Amino acid sequence: MTESSSLVELPPDHPNLPTKPPYIFVGAMLVGFVVHWIKPVSARPDRWGGLGAIFCAIAIGLLAWAWLALKRHRTDVRPWKPTTAIVTEGPYALTRNPIYLGFALMQVGVGLWSDRLAVVLMVIPAIIATNNWVIAREEAYLTRKFGEPYERYLSAVRRWL
Repeated sequence: MTESSSLVELPPDHPNLPTKPPYIFVGAMLVGFVVHWIKPVSARPDRWGGLGAIFCAIAIGLLAWAWLALKRHRTDVRPWKPTTAIVTEGPYALTRNPIYLGFALMQVGVGLWSDRLAVVLMVIPAIIATNNWVIAREEAYLTRKFGEPYERYLSAVRRWL
């Protein structure tokens, strides 16, 4: 028996994501802009562009709040890196995924601000892809890593809102 064959393969200390989550939302927005270029459809009444700016401002605030909560607990904001702590305060007391919620709100805000309905609607496949490709893997990884304390958090706080 060789030395390497006696080693047990451990799962990686990260969720092994197929893509970086921001790419999903940026890709969805780009598809929305292309669809709008082909078939323009308005996303809002005239002079309501400020609504998009409000969505973007809320998104930026939520993203900053989530980032600060992660930094306070000294865990990496990048989900493809190891997680060192379960954060349950700040926006994480309201939603398990405030950063992805922030990305979704930003996409809706950009679509409203730029008056492109396709950009707004593409948030739906972006959320579905994030749920299936990212969040499912993150939750499996965090359950494996933190066990019962993370399972309690899962049962206490909603995934999105």
